[in-house]
Formats: sequence, structure tokens, C-alpha cells
Amino acid sequence: MNEWKSFQSVNPSVPERLAMRSLPQAFFVPPLPKARMDLLMQMWPSNAERGDGSISMRLWYVDRAGSRCSSRQKFPFDTVADDAIRLTMSSILEFVKMEEKTGGTALIFVFRVKGRNEYIYGSQPLINFRHIRECVSKQAEIDVVVEPKEATLFTAPLFRPSYLPRALANPCDAHSSKSSTSDICLWDLANKLSLRVVGGFENLVISASRMKEENVRDSSNLYFAVLVEAYVGTWRCCEPQITGWQLCKNAKNSHSLATKLQWEDGGKVSFSIDLSNVPRELRLCFTLVASSTDRIAGTRAATAEEVIAAVEDNAKKPDYQGHSVFFLGTAATQLFDYAAVMRMGMWRIYLWDGKTRANPIGLNSINPDSNACTFEVEFPCFDKPVCFPSGRPPQRKEEDARRSFASREAALSSHLINSEVEQLRQLKRVLMYDPLVYLTSDDKTILWKYREALLGRPKAMAKVLSAVNWLMPFDVYEAHCLLRRWSPLAAFDALELLDAHYADLVVREQAVEYIDKMSDYELRGCILQLVQVLKYESYHYSALARFLLRRSLRSNHIIGHYVFWYLAAEVKNLTMCERHGLLLEELIKRSPHRLNYVRQVYVCNELLKCALKVQRAPKKDRVKCLRASLAKACFPDRFTLALNPSMECCAVDIDECKVMESKKFPLWLSFRNHLDQDERFLIIFKSGDDLRQDVLTLQLLEFMDSLWKASGLDLHLIPYGCISTGEGVGMIEVVLNSDTIANITRREGGAQAAFNFDPIINWLRHFNHDRSEVERCLWNFVLSVAGYTVATYVLGIGDRHNDNIMLREDGTLFHIDFGHFLGNFKSKFGIKRETAPFIFTPMYLYAMGGSSSPIFKYFVDIACQAYNTLRGHSSALMMLFMLMLSTGIPELQTLEDIEWLRRVLLLNWTDEEASKHYKGLINDALNNFRTLLNDYIHIMVH
Repeated sequence: MNEWKSFQSVNPSVPERLAMRSLPQAFFVPPLPKARMDLLMQMWPSNAERGDGSISMRLWYVDRAGSRCSSRQKFPFDTVADDAIRLTMSSILEFVKMEEKTGGTALIFVFRVKGRNEYIYGSQPLINFRHIRECVSKQAEIDVVVEPKEATLFTAPLFRPSYLPRALANPCDAHSSKSSTSDICLWDLANKLSLRVVGGFENLVISASRMKEENVRDSSNLYFAVLVEAYVGTWRCCEPQITGWQLCKNAKNSHSLATKLQWEDGGKVSFSIDLSNVPRELRLCFTLVASSTDRIAGTRAATAEEVIAAVEDNAKKPDYQGHSVFFLGTAATQLFDYAAVMRMGMWRIYLWDGKTRANPIGLNSINPDSNACTFEVEFPCFDKPVCFPSGRPPQRKEEDARRSFASREAALSSHLINSEVEQLRQLKRVLMYDPLVYLTSDDKTILWKYREALLGRPKAMAKVLSAVNWLMPFDVYEAHCLLRRWSPLAAFDALELLDAHYADLVVREQAVEYIDKMSDYELRGCILQLVQVLKYESYHYSALARFLLRRSLRSNHIIGHYVFWYLAAEVKNLTMCERHGLLLEELIKRSPHRLNYVRQVYVCNELLKCALKVQRAPKKDRVKCLRASLAKACFPDRFTLALNPSMECCAVDIDECKVMESKKFPLWLSFRNHLDQDERFLIIFKSGDDLRQDVLTLQLLEFMDSLWKASGLDLHLIPYGCISTGEGVGMIEVVLNSDTIANITRREGGAQAAFNFDPIINWLRHFNHDRSEVERCLWNFVLSVAGYTVATYVLGIGDRHNDNIMLREDGTLFHIDFGHFLGNFKSKFGIKRETAPFIFTPMYLYAMGGSSSPIFKYFVDIACQAYNTLRGHSSALMMLFMLMLSTGIPELQTLEDIEWLRRVLLLNWTDEEASKHYKGLINDALNNFRTLLNDYIHIMVH
């Protein structure tokens, strides 16, 4: 509000609606590396002698007679967009009639991509606009429309709130104006961390199926205990504790008895750490544990650690039939609230049902279910509120830190303790570790010892922060001071500091500050991860939430659109509905595009209703049911599809819609383009399929594509559009002029043609006739096959067969349907169906001219180069996966799942060794008969 008043005082004549407007959508990409620029200039020469490149554009406009006209102009690559517009208007302005549209208002002309809500204007070179870059790379036609806009849209001042954090006065801050006697400083306490579980459990219900699963007799009595753990991020900072066991008779039908439980030890839980040393981000995790009467004998005296080990070991056994102890529910809460005030007195804990113990990095949200099991916890009470202090800790804390580090240093391994040379060697090794390597106590001690020497190495920041003892207030203070002195971290590398491992609020705020330096294009590439790591924030109100809101409002079409849908896709999940809902509310409330979001959600809901009706319809009536449902649905006159903010539609082309032959009967839908009535947007709408893994895989393919292009390689990947709009619901872009390898093969002689060499080359010849078309088609095929063999191998994409590999008429091959990754390959009757490292069959080799052709040799060289490029960015790939561990994707649950990347990227090999290895993989794939057999069977069955 204060920011708006300040803006109004300077710009009193600018109304709020104009000040908060969004500029026309312009999509920029980073400047081209020199090698890539040189290649494109050779493809699009404007002057053979100079060798500089040109962009040929067809410009569409409406003349004075109201007719649509076009002219063609060429511009050098480095022409600024506004200069290109001025040159264009100088040649066509006398033919353009604009009076009826202007209404006397001053105009500014811009280019709009034909058929898209995507604009080209401003001070960027033409080659830096996404659409132009893509068309130039693919040697495709560039069509733009000359469009007038009111000048005020560009010239009037813009109001962009900063969404800075509210300054909350800390009573324990030495600089605070409050009296130091009004609150208690945490550092002044002498207590141990403790709490007390009070009374019994409300709404305790154990289902009959769970009783049976745990092999508990219906009439059996149950014993209950509460396991409590203290965490800072992923680090359990002290030994877990457990209350005494309390008997509840006839537990299955004894809700009232469960509420009257009295703990023998008073429910007291005490930890070994001093309360004055706990960090602000400390989280307490609660797990309700149960055991039956006939099994309690060996459990009653067990420690919390032994109880945890017993449950987790039993769960791993394939013959699990119920064991001595099992978990029933979990909850978590922060010790300090968002204002840094410690919890005191009675607090009600709401449990989530679960078979595993509390997740320390999950959202510490309250279960909104009114029937959730609850119990009360009593935190120690003090005469005044206890606040977490800021500033430098007192002298005694500094002395504690020195003594603590001295003991750590004395505990170093024998070969390190007295040898600085060995310590420096070990430090060098540690700095080269990938993100999956677990740091030992020796590693952490050495990192902390040499922290000052590492201030000039930005990439060492994350490792040094991993070595901080968060139970030593002075070490934490010193870590915060180091952050301000460290050489700035690259924006992309700062993503690692938002992992669950780094819970400290100051560290996370610093990471957001680095990430804020990303351009919209760069930020768009990691929005998926940033929305997911919101779950790792200790509080709803966080630097990351403010950052996402600010950048979403600044750039709705590139950032805001995707933030909205990534949040909306999970908002119905009870564990995330509160946090995601609050951020969505703020985004919608402040965005000038709120009605557009409402229309998108409405359209998705209407399509979902149609999909559900189709799934219930008999097979013969499905298409008829779909078209009838679409005819009854009331769509807005103008709306944007969730799949792509530049796809603006005006209606559904019902006669072109159909139902696909797949397990969940996805809908093939055709939408009319609002900006070009002759064009259609084709999408696949899915209901019942989890698209989150597809979304992640396609994002990683896009990331790989950007790495390759930055190194001068364009391998023609097609990371087609895909978005999840809800649980099991989403949209997929249809890639035009393409077909599956299975269909291409089937037309060449049925299933038997899977063993032939020529189906692919015959199909491509049908669409490419003259020499230039054939050459372009061939290179598209070679480059795209190289890209996808490397990408699918590194990502461990499973379930690869000829029905989820497609070929476009211009020769570009691409993969679809990424239901399995990270080496999770399908098997049948215990036998692996896929034994090839990736798909490269004799059919592909034949299209390249055979094993002795120079084209095949070029393919091998390019594939090895692409493989080594990814190896050079192995840490980035691992990090993107690590930040997605909270999604709940079945094949991405733990760090062990990401070990696949370490195995296939051969981190300690030289490029020459890795290239030799990859050449061997190409031969393995080429000679793998099972791939051909799988393709044959797939065509036969389908």
C-alpha cells in the first residue's frame, strides 16, 4: 500500500488499471554462442562475401481497402526489433488504413507472430526472439502481423510492487527500540529441549484392513507411544525420543478409551540438546506408534532408535505379515512461529494417516480433516514470550563454538589430524564431489576449518554450508557473515541452496537473491523446481513465495502462467492446499489477468466432464458421446489454453475431435485459433493419467537442448508442450505432420516389417522429393536420433518401443510417453523386456546409409559429443532431480533413485574414455534383437 501511494505521488494522472497493466507478450531467449551464430549465418546468408546472416520475414497487414496484404523483407540477425518495425512502417505506412481503429489515440506499431498471442518489439535483436530463433534454426517460414497498439501501453509508467518482507521488530535484537525486559531471549535459557504428550487421542480409528495387514486380532488390545524427533532440514540434530507405552483395551472399537490414556511417565520427552542452542528452523516430528499385547514384551524397553529400525527393517521384507511395531500417523510443527516466537503451553497436534514415520522435509501443515486423529502437546512455559534473537551471540556462545570445533578437529582420522597437506588434498577431493555424495564428519570439519580460504570459490558455498553445526549459534552467525562476503554464486547454481538440506532462512533468502538475477527465459526453465521447493519452506510467508509472486506479476506470460498451473495442479492435495491456496489467492487477486485464469480453469473443468462421460460410454458410442458433450458445453468466446499462454482460442472444432485408443481414452481435441480462424490448435486431453513425470522429463529434455545449443549443437529435440492441471488430469501438445514408427512400419508390411530395413526411409521419401528437401530431412533425422539416443540413455527412459517413438515428415524423430525413467525398465515374468541401452535399430542405420557411410560416422561423433556435454553438467542434472523429490512421483522418492545418473554419466572418466564407451553402446543397441522382437510384438498386439 505504501509503495502504491509513493507511485501515485509521482504519477498522479496514471490510473491503477493502466499502472498495473501487462505489456504485450514477448518471448526472449539468451544470445547465441558464437559457434551457433556462425552456423545459422551459413544457413541464412544475406551477403555471400561478408557471410553475415539474414532473417527473411513475411509481413502481413490490412490495407486501406480492408484487404489482407503481405510483403517480404530481410533483416540482418542483429537488427533491433524496434528498428525493424520502423523500417517496415516507412515502406508500408502509406498503404495501411488505421483511422477507424485509432480513435485519435497515438499509436505504436509492433510485430505479432501470425496466429499467436506473441509479440516482437523492443530493444532486443531479432535473433533473440524465441519464435524467430526457432524458425531460423528449422529453416521455416517466419510470418508476422503488423499490429497497432496504443502508445500509452508502452510509454505510461508501470507500477511493479517489490513485495519486500515485512519488518517485524525482534525484541531480542540489540538494535530494537523495545525494552529488553519485555521478552526472554532464547540464549538466556538454561533448559534442555523438552515437551510433554498430554492425555489421549481424539478420533483414533484403526481400520479393519490395517488391523489385518499388521496381523492384529480384532479383540486384541493395543499399546501406543509417541515417537518425537528434532530436525533441521534433513539433519536429525539429536537422538530421537519416545514416550512410555500406554495400553488401550479393545482398541479397534474404543474411541472413548483412547481419549483417556494416562502416560506412566507423564508423557515427558526430553532431548539432549540445550534449548538455548536450537536454531530458529528446528522442526519437531511426531509419529504415533502401536504394538499389540502379544508383541509388546520385546518392544517396551526398546529405545526410539530401535523402534525406528524395527519398523523400517520389517517393511523391507517381501513376506511382511505384521510385526511387533507399526506406525499409524504423523505430524510436524516448527518450534518457532513466523515471528520468531517460541511455542509455549498446550498445542493440539493433528495427525496424518501414514505407515511411515514423520517426513522431516514435508509440509508441516495441519490436517484439515475434522475426523483426523489429534492429541495435545505441552511445551515448557515461561513468564514472558521467548524470542529467537538476531545479531551476534554472546561471548559464551563463541567460546562454546571454539570448544566444539576443537573436539571435532581432534576427532579427525589419523592420516588427517597432523597433516595439513593431507587435509588440503582431502579438501580438493571434497570440492569435486557431486551433489549425491554424503559428506563425512572429516569432510565437514575440513570444510569448516578452511572456510575463509574458500570465499573466492562460489561453488564451494553449498558444501561449506553443509558443514555448519546448526546447534552452535556462533557458527550459524559466522555462516551468515560469510554469505555476505562470498563471491556471488551463479543464479542457476543457487538452486541447490533451496534444497531441503538447507533449512536456514538467511541461506534461503540469499539463494532467492541470486536466483532473482535470472532472465525470464532462464527462470522459466526452473519454475517447476521452484514451485516444488516451496514445500521445504518453514513458513507460508517466505522469500521464495514473495519472489515467485513478484516475478509472476512482472511477467505473466512467461512466469505467471506456469506458476499458476503448477500451484493449481496440487492445490487439492490436503497437505499442500493451504500454502498453495494462499499463494494462488495472492496471485489472482493482484494479477490483471485474473479473468483469463478463471476462463482457463473453467475450460479445463468442462473438458474433464466430457472426458469422464466418454470413459463411462460404451466403446461404439465414445466419439458420439464426446461430440455431444462438447456441443452442450458452454465455452467462453475467447480463452487461452492452459497448455500455452500464446494459444488463444475462440471455439472447439467439434467435428475434428475424436477419442484415442488408449487405456484411459484420451481426447484428441481441435480448437479454433482466435487470431487466425484458418488455423487449429490440436491437443490431447488426458484424465486418469499422472502427467507429472512427463512434465519433468520434457523439462529436462528442454534443459539438455539448451546445454547442447550453448555448446554449438542443435540436435532438433522436440520438448512438446505438456502440463498437469490437476490430479491425473492434463494436456499434451500434438506435434503436427508426424506419425509413430509403429504405424510407419505397419504400412510397409505389418508386424513382419519390424525386421525390415527400409520403412523409415520409404516414408520420408514420400514427403521429401527434391534434393534440398532430402538433404534437410536426412540431417534432421541424424541430429534428432543422436539427441534422443543420448537423452533417453542418460535419463534412463523405459518402456521404449515403436509406438512411443514418432517421426515428423521433415525427418525429425522424437520420443513421447515418459512413464518410466531413471532406469526403471519394464519386465514380464521376471524377465527384462528392455535390454538395449537405447533405441537404435538397423532401420535407423539404413536411413543413414549403412555402417560405412560418412553420415553414420558423423552421427556417432555428434552423439559422443552430446554425451560428453551432458557429463560436463552432471551436477546440474542431479540437482534438478533432487529438487523434485517432494513431488511424490513413484520413481523419484529418494536420493538412491538418482544414483542412476551417476552410473551412466561416468563422472570420473575422461571424454575419450566416455566416447569409446558410448560407441560401444551404439553397437549394443544396433545388435539387440530383443528390440526388434518387442516392436514386432507391439505391432501384432496393437
